[in-house]
Order: sequence, then C-alpha cells, then structure tokens
Amino acid sequence: MKIRPQIISLTLLVVSLISCTKSPPQLQQQSLELATFSQSIQQMEIEWNPNDPRSGQERMQALHDFFTETYDGIETFSIPQEMLIGNRLTRSIWNYDQVFGRDIGLVMWPQNRDVPVYGVSAARNPTSGQIAFTNNCLICHMAEIDGTVYFGVGTKIFDEKRLVEVAIESTSPVARRMLRLPPETDQQMQHVHQTLKRQQHQKTDPLTRGSFTSLVRSHVELYRSANQGESPPVKAVRRGDGKTPPLWHYVAKQPFGRWYLDGSLHGEHPLMASSMELPKGRTFTDLRQIAIPTIIKQFESVIAQIRPPTYPDHINSELAQKGKQLFYSKQIGCSKCHGVYDGRGNVDWTGAHIDVGTDPARRNIVSNAFIQAFSQSPLADQLSLVKSRGYAATPLTGVWANFPYLHNGSVPTLYHLLGPVEDRPQIFFTYGALYLDKQKVGQHLYPKHFKRTQQTDDLIGKYGQDRDWYNVNRTGADNSGHDFWPLIKTNQNRLALIEYLKTL
Repeated sequence: MKIRPQIISLTLLVVSLISCTKSPPQLQQQSLELATFSQSIQQMEIEWNPNDPRSGQERMQALHDFFTETYDGIETFSIPQEMLIGNRLTRSIWNYDQVFGRDIGLVMWPQNRDVPVYGVSAARNPTSGQIAFTNNCLICHMAEIDGTVYFGVGTKIFDEKRLVEVAIESTSPVARRMLRLPPETDQQMQHVHQTLKRQQHQKTDPLTRGSFTSLVRSHVELYRSANQGESPPVKAVRRGDGKTPPLWHYVAKQPFGRWYLDGSLHGEHPLMASSMELPKGRTFTDLRQIAIPTIIKQFESVIAQIRPPTYPDHINSELAQKGKQLFYSKQIGCSKCHGVYDGRGNVDWTGAHIDVGTDPARRNIVSNAFIQAFSQSPLADQLSLVKSRGYAATPLTGVWANFPYLHNGSVPTLYHLLGPVEDRPQIFFTYGALYLDKQKVGQHLYPKHFKRTQQTDDLIGKYGQDRDWYNVNRTGADNSGHDFWPLIKTNQNRLALIEYLKTL
C-alpha cells in the first residue's frame, strides 16, 4: 500500500488533538461495517497468535473495535462540514495533496472511504449528519515499509511537531476568514486555536521527525491537570526523545510488569498512554472511568494476541544457523540479556534493564517532579513510576522491522549496530525508513538518487538542523553504547548474526 495523498481538510488534524465545544450534540460512532472493514485491511500485514482460541470473526471484531476506538472523547467535539471540505479558495492555497502523507507522515488508508488515514476515528451527528474525528493508538503504531502497511510497528516518519503546527495554522484568524465560517463555527475554531497555543510546551516538540516525546507530554499533561491548567516550568521538564516500540513486545514484557523503553512504569499494563486524552479536554475522572478501562481491554483483546511480521524476503538458512550459534554462544552471548527465541515470534525474555552506555537523556525524564505529578493522577492507583538504571534489553521479536535501532532510533541498521561504534552514521535521512535495506537490515541512509559526494561534516553543516534528518549531535540523540564489536570481531560473524535476527 503506497502512501497516497488525499484531498482532505487540514482541520481533520485539529480534531485529532483536542476537543472544544461546551455543549456537544450526541454523536454516534461512524465506522466501517465489519465485512467492509475486513476488505479494507487486506493489504495490511498482521500476525495473530496461532494459539488464540477465538474464531476469525471474533478476532476481526476485536481488531475493528481497536481501529475505530474514540474513548468517548469524540462526543466533546463537533466540527461542521465547511471545515471538513474547505472551499475553492483554501484548496488553492493549501497543498492538501501533500499535508497528510508527506508533510505530517501519517500512514494513508485509501480503502477506508470514511477516514482515509490510519489512527483517526470518526463519529456522526445523527441530526445534522456532520462528522467529527479523534485520534487513536494507531497514529503511532502503524508504519509503511516498501509499500506494505504493518500493524503494530512503531511509526517511522510521523512528525508530531508538524501536526500541531498545521492544526494551529488551519484554525488561525486568517484561515477562519478564508473558510467564511458562520459565527458559531468560527467561535468554536477560535477556541481550538487558543487551546492549541496555550498547551504548547518547549520540551514536548520532538527534535527529529519520527521521534517521540510521549513521556515528556505525559509529565506536562499530568502536571497541568493537577494544577488547574498551569504548565510546569520549562526547567522542571527534561528532554529525551525516543522511538515508538512495536506493540507485539507487550507479550514479552507483560510477565515482568515493566513498561516503556526504560522500564520505569511498573504495573500490569502500560497505561501512561491514557494521559494523551488530557489534551483533548478530558479530566482525571475521564481517565479513570473511560480511557484506562478501554486501554486495558485493548491490550487483552488485541495486543496480547499479535505477533511480529515475518521477514519479507529470502533468508540464508545456513548462514542463519551459524548466526544462531553465535547468538547463544559464550563468546558473544546476546541471549543473556535479550532472551531465548523459538523462531515463531515468541521469546522467553530476561526482563533485563541495564546501562550499556547509550544516551541517558530518555530515562532521565523520570525526575522527582515527574514522579510527583504522576502520584497525583489516577494512574498512581494501580501503577508506580520509578526511575530506571538502564534501558530494556529490548525483545528482538520482529527486530528486522523495528529500525532505526537503540531506544532513541540513533542507529539506522543492524549492520551499523553490530559493527564498530565509530562507523555508525552521524547523520541520516528519516524518510529513508520507508524502505528496507535488505543487506544491512534497517533503513536507507539517504534519499533516492542522492549522490553522497559530501563528507559527514558537510552533511551535518547542511542538514544538521533539518528535522527530516537524524543528527546524532542533538540532545538525547547520541548513538554510542551497546558496543559488542570487540566480541563479534569479524564481518562474517556480523552478517551471520544479522541473518539469524531476520528469523526472530
């Protein structure tokens, strides 16, 4: 499935962030019929647990509900048809064809005539027939690789910062005048604009496309909700961009009850995502009564039953067997931290969270100020937040699709991760993650037809401040650590390990 731009109003982005009307009409969830839904995802790759006792129809129903979930938050927002389709003037000024797929980096869903983008759900006002939208988990947990959409993969090129910028632009006074909105609608969109501006925080903007500051956002939103909407001081919030892990890691981590890249959240389920409902005008009561129970149900009905996608190309079985021997050998011993694998998408994980010399900024987000804000939220009723001494020795199921590597996505391929640290690229193109490098296993380093004639320093000088390029010199983006080349020693061993990793 190719990312194909759609002519859709920019205002769709607004509703995927916040809610604004004080007295909303009752909305009915607008979603694909189950049969239509099944057809619409035929080009999407998803692997189910073969031991899942449910029927195919029951699994499809659970997946349908997951894809169309609104957490009831959509009832707090109603957006008129004028804002959905724009007009001739706005369509001539804004490049609708580029904004979703290329500019913001969402995964398009052209088979869905209601909402042609993954990660957005719709509901319809039964009286007016108008539709409103809200985001769901898929906005971060879908990715396209070589034209195929994979369910559960951490997003590769989604730009959270650009999403907010476009939402603010599309609700600005100038934009509202161009849309020629009726007074009541204009007032609604003015409220949206003011809320977006008010909720901006310096530390919540990712430095690089494809990177995420979700834990930072949780700190900010939990603090605001506990302090009458007041934002935390900039100095009290720490920066540490990370990457989105795949959903299928849940199965390996669940027995240990330690969640996220650093394992700092302790409990039965990783429920910090519920705090992402707070920017939509939700309350702690909404989290306790709606968001948290819904997310728990999603983990149990869908996420616990998915497995990693199969590597999409040929695997050299002889070389992979040699790599397997090295993986479990005393010489290299990858399994000591990363666990034992059955080759069918399952792992007996060690649960290790250790410091292997990687950038500490992401785990340092869990400060005393964050823990204090967390303790005042309903999340603290069943979870604890404890600063970790290291990052998770991540489960390696589906590792071929989990690029770029390390917790911050600073290493583009397995080849670079398992080689000499000094050979790791200092800068690479984030959009290269749309394509799989099958030799080095990971993403391409540069745009297609890019002629690499410049030295690294020249590339950093030219693209170092460009958010479409990953620059390891940015805060929290360092690519050092996890240095096992002294044990791997030879390129032959490295290639054998990579071949085995394709099978996990």
